[in-house]
Amino acid sequence: MHTRRIATFLLGAWIAGCLFMAFISVQNQRTPTLVMTSPPPAVATQIQQLGWEPMAALLRHAAAEQTRRYTTLWVEAQVLLALVLLGCLTMATQKRVMPLALCATMLILVLFQLRVGPELTYQGRQTDFPPGSLAVGPMTRFWALQQVYFGVEIVKLLCGAILAGYLFVFRTSRRAKDALAMEPEIPRIRRAL
Repeated sequence: MHTRRIATFLLGAWIAGCLFMAFISVQNQRTPTLVMTSPPPAVATQIQQLGWEPMAALLRHAAAEQTRRYTTLWVEAQVLLALVLLGCLTMATQKRVMPLALCATMLILVLFQLRVGPELTYQGRQTDFPPGSLAVGPMTRFWALQQVYFGVEIVKLLCGAILAGYLFVFRTSRRAKDALAMEPEIPRIRRAL
């Protein structure tokens, strides 16, 4: 019973981590615009010296590099998290197939992301600065690869949501037997009150 709770906690942490990484990605994309529109005085002089467009490109690149690094670390951590969750589910659900299959699917999707991540990083770096950022071919490849990556992320989160629903709704056979054994006692308790 405790391993089931641990598995539910791990799954919740995994889903929360994925949502937090999505939030970080969006915020990192907005940061260069925020810095450029209302820069502190020291940054404003740097913008004047370097120029608006080169400074904006440099800030976008720095934010993208930070996002790439965090994403790579998170995907690597998810592999370990998936293996621990798979072990907990093996012990917690009396080896039922559905939770194990969902967790294994999530692990396979993470391994796919781990495989696609370096190519996405390479394509992203190619499109951070001209001429890659101005050419249609590299940008198209980058956006297509990014859509595949985020599509896999959505499927992984859907599998996690289904697994969470399964863990919350279905009881283990021991808990179900305990609940059935308690039913005859309930009328006696009501009569005593």
